[in-house]
Amino acid sequence: MPDIGSVSAAIATIKTSIDIAKVIKDSNNSLDEAERKLKIADLISSLADVKIELAEVQDLLRDKDSEIRDLKEKINEKESLIFDGKFYWKDGDKVPFCTVCKEKEEKYHHLTYVKNNSWGQELHYCKICNSKYYG
Repeated sequence: MPDIGSVSAAIATIKTSIDIAKVIKDSNNSLDEAERKLKIADLISSLADVKIELAEVQDLLRDKDSEIRDLKEKINEKESLIFDGKFYWKDGDKVPFCTVCKEKEEKYHHLTYVKNNSWGQELHYCKICNSKYYG
């Protein structure tokens, strides 16, 4: 949601622009040429302010849309992971993710597999946090 202050400022500037335009429209002969030109200049300035404020609102909306898209991707990523009691797996991925990295930092690092370590056991380990999973 855009900042309420930005939207309020844009609305106030639009109202000012409308008021200036009404004065110009209703002025017919009551304003001399110099005053009319001054009011038109005020109107142009006010409309330029509206354009700037609406551009700021548009930027805020774009940022919010990007944030929403990123959060949806994170939700989808979380939902696609399966925890088997030891590892996190992603559908279609044959390499598990480090449980410590995932649960501690919400990072997804694949584990490295060693078929026979020095003790003759299979081993998965994380190159990032150095966690070891025997089995």
